[in-house]
Amino acid sequence: MVKHTATHILNFALRWTLGDAVEQRGSHVTSDRLRFDFSVKGALSVQQLQEIERTIQDIVQKDEHVHVQELPLTLARGIQGLRTMDEVYPDPVRVVSVGVPVSDLVNSTGLLPTSVELCCGTHLLRTGEIKDFVIVAEKQLVKGISRIVAVTGEEAREAREAGLALAQDVESLSVRLASVIPSLSTAHRLSKEVGQLTDAVDSTAIPQWQRRELQAKLKALQRTTNTAVRKLETKEATRKVQTLLEKHVSETLVVDTVDADSISVVMKTVNQYSERSPGAFVMLLSHQPCGKVLCACQVPKVKRQTARACSL
Repeated sequence: MVKHTATHILNFALRWTLGDAVEQRGSHVTSDRLRFDFSVKGALSVQQLQEIERTIQDIVQKDEHVHVQELPLTLARGIQGLRTMDEVYPDPVRVVSVGVPVSDLVNSTGLLPTSVELCCGTHLLRTGEIKDFVIVAEKQLVKGISRIVAVTGEEAREAREAGLALAQDVESLSVRLASVIPSLSTAHRLSKEVGQLTDAVDSTAIPQWQRRELQAKLKALQRTTNTAVRKLETKEATRKVQTLLEKHVSETLVVDTVDADSISVVMKTVNQYSERSPGAFVMLLSHQPCGKVLCACQVPKVKRQTARACSL
């Protein structure tokens, strides 16, 4: 009953926020969540998702009465703002209205801001029994049709708490990235943390509007860490090249090992060495703790225009 009544209120909130063009295209209710498909031009914005949730929360917090009354089908269809599905209804038909008595809707000549539908299902007596409502997913199924997944009650409270915890984790990581990153290993570790947080934000049941905000922040943090990694790798490669040049003075065939944690550093070292010593054939290897060997090599451009990298 909780999810069913919440679905009616969601239907109203979507139309109230997005306009009369919104039409229900399907719904499904289980014990732990509800699903609602509807017509819309594009994905909902963060602001629209927040407004829809606020509208529903207002109705829940007001603890409004859920009115149910049977009416002749022709009379029911004359109610302003009535929501119906493309199906055959019995006559008489059951009308479910939130907050406004059905008799008031029948006698009204104008549109009243309330959820009113033809429905034969069971419902709550009052909206306060929903307790809480959170949209945890929203995506387009096909062009012009979107799907919302939402939770209520205890599941909604848990989603809000999970969202708050993830927001704090993202903020903490953002503060750490704002300072100078001292080493390449630190940059790699922070980049990995961004990836792990991104996975958590993508997969955890949290408010969808908050997910969108955190995803945008994490994308920016990922760009920051990627830039830091590239700069630090270039600096490390420059130091290694200087050591190699001093060791292999005037040599045209250079085969050596370097201490590096990634193929990217090995490649950058090979490329920089070739730029500093354009006539040299270069092969560098780096033994890894896991037993693998990273290998990068390059021949003079006048001999061959390609460079290769491999992991052995």
